[in-house]
Amino acid sequence: MTKNSKEKCRTFGVNFLAVIVMIPILFPIYWLVVSALQSPQSIISIPPKLFPHDFSLYFVKKVFSEFGIGQFLFNSIFLSVMATFCTLVIACLAAFSYTAYRYRMRETFSKSILFVHMFPQILIIIPIYLLMSKLHLINTWMGLTLCYIAFEMPICVWTMQSYFETIPKDLIDAAEIDGLTRLKTLPKIFLPVALPGLAASGIMTFIGIWNNFLLCNTLIIDADKKTLPVIVADFAGRDNMLQGDVLAASLVVCIPSFLFALFAQRYLVGGLTQGAVKA
Repeated sequence: MTKNSKEKCRTFGVNFLAVIVMIPILFPIYWLVVSALQSPQSIISIPPKLFPHDFSLYFVKKVFSEFGIGQFLFNSIFLSVMATFCTLVIACLAAFSYTAYRYRMRETFSKSILFVHMFPQILIIIPIYLLMSKLHLINTWMGLTLCYIAFEMPICVWTMQSYFETIPKDLIDAAEIDGLTRLKTLPKIFLPVALPGLAASGIMTFIGIWNNFLLCNTLIIDADKKTLPVIVADFAGRDNMLQGDVLAASLVVCIPSFLFALFAQRYLVGGLTQGAVKA
């Protein structure tokens, strides 16, 4: 066997193995989409059709018209965008302070911020509830947003810090010689250069907030203030909900984060890989 043939066989084997691994990962997503877009008659057919011929938006229209899922979609989008923006602003300022300034216990603060990220939310949800209750922030978007920011902040700060550290110090020195103060170098120098890292942090933060179930389910009481993941779980427990209704609602939950990550994919990959290597 020639060297070229061996290379082709190796490439075929790697691709075949990748397909085998991806099948159990992608099949649930495929089944969700196919089932949510079936008609009421075909979705209850036995045996279920793996490749149905007829598709319908019946269940998607139903969850919007009869169950008002549009309101909860707005809640999720508004809270996710607002919390992501606040997280990025605070994370950029924190990461900038670690990179541009030298002060006592700087390394200690940098490492201790991950302390919050070490604990699963389920372990500290009771102290969080008691704290929000004492602050009178139960059943408010303000309290929920603060918790979102607190839990997404550590990984966001560390991502931005590792990316800021790749920026050459010569750029900062040149900017200061030109008359920029140290703080003004953040919007003028750091952020434009670190745009891929900022986009990567924003994507991860947005998806983490969008998919968060526990915090909203614990802190929000009124149904009209809840987010999509919580409402979909409520749908699954109702007696009057059909299988297609729950699947259509689940599909609506997946679409925004999927589109958000799809359109910003090149920033996500570039931000994570470039931020992993220091200049």
